[in-house]
Amino acid sequence: MTHTPAISIIVRTYNRPRRLRECLHSLSQQTWRDFETLVVNDAGDDVESLLSQELGTLPFRYLRNPENRGRTACLNIGVEAARGEYIGFLDDDDVVYPVHLQTLMEAARPQRRPVVYTDVLNVTYQPGPRTGEWIREKEQLVYSFDFDADNFLLANYIPIHCLAIRRDCFDRVGPFDESLTILEDWEFLIRLSRSFPFLHIPKITGEYRRRDDNSNIRESEAYPVNEQIIKRRYRNERDALFDKIFKRTFQQQREIRQQTFQAQMLMQQIHHLQGQLAQARSEAARPRNAPGAQQGEPSA
Repeated sequence: MTHTPAISIIVRTYNRPRRLRECLHSLSQQTWRDFETLVVNDAGDDVESLLSQELGTLPFRYLRNPENRGRTACLNIGVEAARGEYIGFLDDDDVVYPVHLQTLMEAARPQRRPVVYTDVLNVTYQPGPRTGEWIREKEQLVYSFDFDADNFLLANYIPIHCLAIRRDCFDRVGPFDESLTILEDWEFLIRLSRSFPFLHIPKITGEYRRRDDNSNIRESEAYPVNEQIIKRRYRNERDALFDKIFKRTFQQQREIRQQTFQAQMLMQQIHHLQGQLAQARSEAARPRNAPGAQQGEPSA
């Protein structure tokens, strides 16, 4: 009988063997060992040997597309082949820390939560001026937000490798949309958030790495086009959300104006009372006539 791992991790890759090695090495260091790794090679150079070198005896499978299918199709290929109770993702240029899977599984499995997610650092690399080697330049915690389904209509706030998604959730919401060449995770999470609650675990368990080396230039060029497609697709929901935000903002502004007016009236009363107090003190400080003296009596 085939063992069902607690979680399947899908790694999509294309001609970045050095970064893939770092990615796989980070998986090999996981304290949670009940997982499988599926590497989906999108018709790039063969990297199968890296899997056994880095993952050793850990369960893994290597899926190599005969022709380039694109980044979104690779996600669906991995999901379809996954055997795990949960499914997670890790792109070949990112890494996770040793407690990543343990953190996700200990939060998800006891109550069979549909979706759980952690936080990751955004790490920027720049080429060194002398050697050209990539140097770690900046670290930022950009995404660390509790779950709010409406916020997905504005932007994606959960990097894909933060997530663990129960396998049957895909049966309800469907696959990633392969018509989108980028931002496919954002569109998928909009749909997923309409059907299932997410649990946020505010703990940094990995890194989202960025290098401006033009290796994903096509995705960058496709960004505005795909963004507009998603916004048009969910226009009605976005309009309803913006209407709710406008009404809430208008109400808040009206309350602020009322509070400002009340504060101004209170300051006027304070100034009036301060004036009365100053007048009373002034009158109390004036010298009084000596005892026995009569008003209007001529002096000797």
